[in-house]
Amino acid sequence: MTRRVLVMFAALALIALGLTFYALHLKRKVARDEQLAAQQQLALAPLTNGPPTPVTLYIASDSDGTLRRTQVNVTLPPERTERDRAVLRALFEQYLQSSSLHPIGAGADVRDVYLLGDDTAVVDTNAVFADAHPSGVLAEELTVASIVVTLNANDSKIERVKILVNGQERETLAGHADLRRFYEASNIGQVVKDLQ
Repeated sequence: MTRRVLVMFAALALIALGLTFYALHLKRKVARDEQLAAQQQLALAPLTNGPPTPVTLYIASDSDGTLRRTQVNVTLPPERTERDRAVLRALFEQYLQSSSLHPIGAGADVRDVYLLGDDTAVVDTNAVFADAHPSGVLAEELTVASIVVTLNANDSKIERVKILVNGQERETLAGHADLRRFYEASNIGQVVKDLQ
């Protein structure tokens, strides 16, 4: 190889390296911006009128791999999908606390809940939910089970749940839990009963 070719190769390698670092920087910036937007969205969530209503949450515990039933009071909107979203946001609030036995990524949020017929819910989460979720079979499956059983406990018509990330289907939550499928509340509910 001639010296000129070596110099050109070195220059191209430096440019590629610089572009790689720049792409990583942009990726981190986008993640921070999404997290900030999610936090602002939570702060600006429309206030609902009415008294707080007790809702049932199934809180995951990583230490023993179980879901524990608990009740919290939440002011619920009148529309069904907004109620379901408020319930899931209450669940996420539990996981976002520093004392959580099952932490999820800071800034994780439920963007929307859609109903397909009476018995199927599609939960649309933000990117932070999947991108910052701790990886591992148990942690991911507990999160999915917690979402499905909590929805079913508060809206008994919901029997099937699918989870999207930023409106898109994703292969897995954080490498393990399959997000391409619909989860059946009755199958997960039996597992929860067996664990209690």
